[in-house]
Amino acid sequence: MKKYITLCLLILLVQSISAQRIVEGVITDVGGRPVSAAIIKTVDATTKKTLHFCQTDTKGKFTITAQEGNILSISAISYKKQELKVTMDMPAQHITLEEDTKTLSEITVKAKPIKIKGDTIQYLLTTYKKEGDRTLADVLARVPGFDVNKENGEIQYEGKSISNFYIEGMNLMGGKYGLATKSLPQEDVATVEVMKHHQPIRVLDDFTYTDDNAINIRMKQGAKARWMTTYSGGIGLKSHGGLWNYETFAMRLKPSFQTILTYKTNNIGKNIRRETDNLLSFNELQSPLSAMLSLPSPSPLLLKGRSLFNRTHVVSLNALQRIDENSQVNVQITFVNDRNEATSLRHSDFYTNSGIKTIENRKQYLEKSNDLFAKIKYENNAKNHYLKNELSGDFSWNKQWLNEQGTQPHKMMGNLPIYTLKDNFSIMKKYGKRLITLQSKNIMDVRPQQLYVDSLVQSINQHYYETNTDVSGSLRIGRFILSGEIGVNAGEHRFTSDLVGVPDSIGLLMGKSSFAFASFYTNPSIEYTVKDFNFTLSGDMSYNHYKYSLDNGQSKFLFSPNLQIRWKATATWTFSANASINTMQINAAQFYPTLVLQDYQYMNKGLADYNLSKEKSVGIGVAYSDALKGTSIRLRITKSFGTSPYTSTQDFVGNYIVESLTSGDTKYNSWNMFLMGSQGIGFLKGKLNVKALYNAMNSYMVQNSQQMPYDTKNLKITSNLDIGLIKGVDLAYKLTYGFHQMKMPAFGKTSNLNSWKHEGSLRIPLCKVLSLETLTEYYHNEIAQKEFKDMFFQDFTLIFKAKHFDLSLAWNNVFNNKSYSYGINNTLSSSFSNQDIRGRELMLSFYYKP
Repeated sequence: MKKYITLCLLILLVQSISAQRIVEGVITDVGGRPVSAAIIKTVDATTKKTLHFCQTDTKGKFTITAQEGNILSISAISYKKQELKVTMDMPAQHITLEEDTKTLSEITVKAKPIKIKGDTIQYLLTTYKKEGDRTLADVLARVPGFDVNKENGEIQYEGKSISNFYIEGMNLMGGKYGLATKSLPQEDVATVEVMKHHQPIRVLDDFTYTDDNAINIRMKQGAKARWMTTYSGGIGLKSHGGLWNYETFAMRLKPSFQTILTYKTNNIGKNIRRETDNLLSFNELQSPLSAMLSLPSPSPLLLKGRSLFNRTHVVSLNALQRIDENSQVNVQITFVNDRNEATSLRHSDFYTNSGIKTIENRKQYLEKSNDLFAKIKYENNAKNHYLKNELSGDFSWNKQWLNEQGTQPHKMMGNLPIYTLKDNFSIMKKYGKRLITLQSKNIMDVRPQQLYVDSLVQSINQHYYETNTDVSGSLRIGRFILSGEIGVNAGEHRFTSDLVGVPDSIGLLMGKSSFAFASFYTNPSIEYTVKDFNFTLSGDMSYNHYKYSLDNGQSKFLFSPNLQIRWKATATWTFSANASINTMQINAAQFYPTLVLQDYQYMNKGLADYNLSKEKSVGIGVAYSDALKGTSIRLRITKSFGTSPYTSTQDFVGNYIVESLTSGDTKYNSWNMFLMGSQGIGFLKGKLNVKALYNAMNSYMVQNSQQMPYDTKNLKITSNLDIGLIKGVDLAYKLTYGFHQMKMPAFGKTSNLNSWKHEGSLRIPLCKVLSLETLTEYYHNEIAQKEFKDMFFQDFTLIFKAKHFDLSLAWNNVFNNKSYSYGINNTLSSSFSNQDIRGRELMLSFYYKP
């Protein structure tokens, strides 16, 4: 009998063991980010008893024992619970958790303003919003650690520009996220997540260390279930004519689809064109062509809205369709129609070895432009592979007019179109601890341009083509990551120029040429991580062949080693150091045979020379970050010194200044320093920001065959304080100081220019639905040596706020100031400008959000 019982027990045990299996997988949120500390349990389907449990690691991975028929239960804070049935042939699982709307609503009421989970910092946006805030940019600018550019919407976190901008985990906007920053209604945003050390390509997680920061915008649940729309606009009066402003924004969010539509127009000096700037380059090829034809116009953006006389229209369409869990298609179209004008009086002194040459002209400038940008991108971003193909076109039709009266009266007109096409292809595949990558990048830049100066005509046609294809691989061996890249880079620059109306004696006026290059390169690197230290040693090596159509060409070998060290000393302190020796590639755009008329005064002359510039640099960095205390500090100091095989030349020939390069070593050295500090002030719902930039450089140029040394120093310090004094009363103050120095030993002269700007704003509630905003600006600018100009501006805005709409009445530039004065130091020259600005204006506006 005992034998039978023992046999039955053995049979049951064997069956139980045979039914058991190991279930493994990874858990992520809807944005593809790993969910750490999620609870995984196996539950008996009949008794509901928990059999086994485990937690996911920092990468969202788990392994658990289960039997066929068990229930696999997955739960995590702030996410909906999921259950799966265990099967006999159950493969590795990739489980996506959705946010728990009930939990999110509780967070809105009870959670702390800042939560930290691993490398993700979550900011509760409602904690920082104040009366009058409308967009994400308005509130984010007040969050400790963040800095938002008010013009183009660019976001910096702890002194560094963000690397990616996501909305609900999807990259809808790409590099043109400024439109979203400046348009997303803040009341629909729940939280802003900062993802530190963010790697957007999932397959690179185990192979590449990154210090980049990305942000993800989490919308409130109600905003995901409908179209989000806002409407704002207004009409007003100015000295000569009327004012208008209108903006509409529409957004739809679905689990697999996102779209943003905007239309904006105004003539009130609001620079909506900057919101379409491409703020992220994504390691694309960039054209080396510069603006060879450029009118010396007053700056329409000098004083931001006060100096911009514009008529602007912007239309944008952004759509993203998620095909499956890993792949998506993205389409972007942006069109800008812009007209702006500026008027100024400029006094310029040019320091020469034969004395000071002075020009004083009254400038009247007009620019009309149409810009079209279109992009389509397919991306498949899986854990073991990556595929991307992106095609974009950027087309600009730009015309400029400049009329100058004074010492040298001239009339100029420039027709300056630029057409750029890009294609970027990338494929990556992971094989265990190995990674193989193939990338192909291509660019075409075409610039058929003309400049008319009185009776002179300058025509120039440039075509630039470049392609870059490389294969790379990575291998992880313990604490080491060995990487290598091999590629081919080739391009061609075609140049045609014809200058009519200038005497032939000044130089070659008509001609054409081409410059081609081919480069075979490799970039090996080794990365070693031990405890809190990370070391990366790399070296760019390339064999290059250059061929200019007017000579026999040359070949060069380039080598540029680089060492980077990073030490994560504590949870809050990080130290870094780097050293590099860079050999610069030859600039294809410097090879052309003719003189090119840049404007009525300056001419440029090409140089066909194959010598290489070399630069050595060392840098150290310190960063402190404590998000819970709202404290962040970043300091970076870099010392650079190098030798250029060329010397800049400047020759005064008749009424023209001819600028070029000549063979001959130029040694230079420079210091650069960047300091940023941010401190949140919790009890005042505010923050204090300080930023400093310093640059010093020693160099020289050849002027009329004589060497002219010059030293420059530049310092800019910005400090701003934003606080809430009492409920409903908000105060902001910003101080900006600038110092520019140019020493010219050959002339025994030093030009120092100091500038101060004080800007303060105050919001005061008058009653429950009515409030008053004031903006005060004071400028103290040095326009000549120890000669200062003071300017004072005052704006008032009365705001009526209801449930779904606001009405405001703005009175800008109350004292009706008509000009702004400032000074500038350039290389061996200095100038003073008095620029016209917008006078007194009255504007009635509305804002409506259904």
